[in-house]
Amino acid sequence: MTEENENLDEVLQDESQLEELLEEATADSQTSDEPANGDEQEVVDELTPEQQIAELQDKNVRLLAEMDNVRKRAMRDASESRKYAAMPLITDLLSMTDNLQRALDAADTADSVESLKSGVDMVLQGIVQIFQKYSCQPIPTEVGQAFDMNLHEAVGMQPSEEHAANSIMMVASQGYQLHDRVLRPSQVIVSSGSPQSDGDSNNAESADEPIDADEPATEE
Repeated sequence: MTEENENLDEVLQDESQLEELLEEATADSQTSDEPANGDEQEVVDELTPEQQIAELQDKNVRLLAEMDNVRKRAMRDASESRKYAAMPLITDLLSMTDNLQRALDAADTADSVESLKSGVDMVLQGIVQIFQKYSCQPIPTEVGQAFDMNLHEAVGMQPSEEHAANSIMMVASQGYQLHDRVLRPSQVIVSSGSPQSDGDSNNAESADEPIDADEPATEE
């Protein structure tokens, strides 16, 4: 029994020591939490509501100023792009201007018109190549082709026995389009059909006109 009592006393002592350790740990944790809570309270107390509002207003002003700077910069870049948009095209056309000037200078010493014609034709081909570089294509326009009001502009209409009605009988000027947008329609003269058919239609119209019964007969 003595040994059992001694063991019981040891267990009780161990439990009491464990409780003491738990109490000390709890007290230490509470002590360590007190300064942290105090620091947080100090941080919160550093800015008053008025100061917080002022800080937010300052951030808002800075953000608006930055947005205004971005808007002005974008407008300036867009203006610069529109101002110098034709610069690449003009640069390419300058070489054609030089070639035209050389053709005119050569015309003074040319032995025949054929050499001048050849020089001008070379310049024309160069200009066409520049147009193609910038996706500017001539509108397909040929004699005998059907008239298309979206691509052609009729500058006249004449009767023709060779060409059907509403077909192109002569091209006055070539039209061009940029991508799918018409820059200038082709100016053409459109056939109104055979002169005989026009006369027959006029006779038919006159025959269909009603005769006024009250109109007196002409005396011979």
